[in-house]
Amino acid sequence: MVLRPHVALFHVRTRRPSAVGYQALLDTLNASAVAAVEGLGWSASLHAAAEDPESDLRRASAEADVVVILGGDDIEPGLYGQDDRRPRRTGYERRADRMQIAVVMDAVRAGRPLLGVCRGHQLLNVALGGTLRQHVDGHRAAAGDPYVITPLELDAVAPGLAPPALCTHHQAVDELGAGLRVLARADDGVVEAIAHEQLPLLGVQWHPEHPSTAPTQLAALLRAVHERELVG
Repeated sequence: MVLRPHVALFHVRTRRPSAVGYQALLDTLNASAVAAVEGLGWSASLHAAAEDPESDLRRASAEADVVVILGGDDIEPGLYGQDDRRPRRTGYERRADRMQIAVVMDAVRAGRPLLGVCRGHQLLNVALGGTLRQHVDGHRAAAGDPYVITPLELDAVAPGLAPPALCTHHQAVDELGAGLRVLARADDGVVEAIAHEQLPLLGVQWHPEHPSTAPTQLAALLRAVHERELVG
């Protein structure tokens, strides 16, 4: 009997009474990510880092073949040694920050494959001692559909990866964390993909789990980290 790889996906939370629309957007992305995993014939589980017990989160990570840190809220800047410099200040999810950093560091110690998406990409960098640019323009739409297409050389990130790269973010990786290297940048220099020099850790700033791209893009990224076939 061949065991299917299991992917543990860590998001922020299941409820946002004061931000119902934002929660709905994230729910759509999270459901699409689960569907893409299952479309590979793998199994998936979804875990809320702001809500689930720490023991459950750490156990789910330890038992996974691949860990995914999904998108969500801005990361508290004190975690990378800065004050809040954002032009528009929204709340932080400090418990989710702490729990997801613990999951990242567990993966680092175990050499476990990990993929960070958007917030997860930034959090991977912060967990390894890097910093963030607290605000960048031009990487999300001001109204309506929040996604913008960012031209990237996606084949520089993982085998079989093809455009479009759909972005919606206002923060970005700045100084790199220990052992990380840049795989792709946008035309304005914003870091859109990072990988570890030795470990199977990959971060992408865009949303490969978007319903229109997840069956191909997220699937290709999961295969790359699971099979340790990162480019570069």
